[in-house]
Amino acid sequence: MRKFKSLLIVLAGMLLAGCHGTLRPYEGTYDQVLVYCALGYNNLSGNLAANFEDIQTDILPGLSSDKAIVAFCHNTAAGGGYTTPNPPVLVRIYRGRDGQPVADTLKTYDAGMVSASKESLRQVLEEVRTSFPAKHYGMVFSSHGTGWLPDNYNSGSERSSLRSSLPEPASSWPLTKGVGNQFSGSFRDPDIRWIELQDFAAAIPMKLDYLILDACLMGTVETAWELRNVCDRLVFSPTEILAAGMVYNTLSWDMFSGSQPDLETYCREYYEYYDAQSGSYRSATVTLVECGKLDALADAFGAIVAAHRDKLSISLAGSVQHYYYRGSKLSFFFDLRDLADQLGATSAEMARLDAALAEAVSYHAETPTFFDLKLERCCGLSTYIPDASRPRLNAFYRTLSWNDRVRLVE
Repeated sequence: MRKFKSLLIVLAGMLLAGCHGTLRPYEGTYDQVLVYCALGYNNLSGNLAANFEDIQTDILPGLSSDKAIVAFCHNTAAGGGYTTPNPPVLVRIYRGRDGQPVADTLKTYDAGMVSASKESLRQVLEEVRTSFPAKHYGMVFSSHGTGWLPDNYNSGSERSSLRSSLPEPASSWPLTKGVGNQFSGSFRDPDIRWIELQDFAAAIPMKLDYLILDACLMGTVETAWELRNVCDRLVFSPTEILAAGMVYNTLSWDMFSGSQPDLETYCREYYEYYDAQSGSYRSATVTLVECGKLDALADAFGAIVAAHRDKLSISLAGSVQHYYYRGSKLSFFFDLRDLADQLGATSAEMARLDAALAEAVSYHAETPTFFDLKLERCCGLSTYIPDASRPRLNAFYRTLSWNDRVRLVE
């Protein structure tokens, strides 16, 4: 199937080059604009640069097309460290008249710009919206990620009474990839700036048809709820994501070749790519959420929490399906459905929850394991289990709009 699609991409690229070309650039309101935000001023810089190159191997619209791809990229300098300033750039990617891909730099920002901030992200997206007015926008956001957790929080941030039952692995795992971050300082011990989830949501000025989060651990119900008014459809991963990231060499094809973006195919291609790998590299989860269907899920899950709160304890962490592997410092992500089941939800309560999940999660897939973590009871969404020995984390969780709805942390 991938070979057949590759042939179609080549043929379509030739047609775009011949029909659209660069002689008469499109003017007016675009039909679709895809925004690719790659915050790679960190140890993912090389991987994100490779993803940017992969985009250019795909079918690309020409300058006279009513579709456009615009990328905001911030990588480290070639051969430089986090102490070497390198300016972010705004680039338009298109198929030139000769059939070759073109990456046209539209703007170079100040080298000292902190791209991993709500102010910078909003500035860039406002500029995209002004320069490329469109009926429909979609965005792919690629960087590091830690779900809904607060800035720089991890398992060592508070002294917890819960001892991990997962010892450190015998050897290190492959590299995995707020919502985005930026490093500064030394390679060995960099300072890290994050965009927190709520700030990320507030920074997006336009309604998105879809948002793809190519960042670790973003597949939480808390994230989906926070972004439900930002986008109609949301793609993310409940586990971490390997540093190579999601699939980019068919991204433009999947988003532009049909009457609507084909997010199901995009998710399936990502899953199938990693499922075909071997060893630790056969590790991936992916979920597609219909944001307009989340209310029923909140009602069903909130009712279970209210009815079975007496059993809600961090002691469940040992038995509920989780999404973190051995040695992870981010051990806060548990399967939503499995938690409800192990809280003792009745058959009627579980039927209501399953019906809501079927509506809200239109696609999810998991490889058999993620590193050494078995993925056996997965609904596609993770959630938090409150930990009384983490008052700081619980206090932050109370600020999330999901908690306002389901009252998981009182």
